[in-house]
Amino acid sequence: MQIILDADESWSLMTLIISQMIDKSGVSSDGKAKLRRWRTDRASGTVEMAALAIDINESLGSVLDEKTTKLIRQKGRYVSSKEL
Repeated sequence: MQIILDADESWSLMTLIISQMIDKSGVSSDGKAKLRRWRTDRASGTVEMAALAIDINESLGSVLDEKTTKLIRQKGRYVSSKEL
């Protein structure tokens, strides 16, 4: 399985996560202000948001690769990638 988020999808995901952190995590007022500033710095269309979208996709790919079992052909037989 392969999941790739574009910049707008990554922005929506990041906004939702940060909003949940601000509203429900019990972070101090200073912490909430820093989270809001961090979110504002990564507004849609900014270079920072483009870099974050790349990082999100790399992280998703890594997690999915770790959880996916692949069959690899070796010397006439198939071996699970987890056995290698």
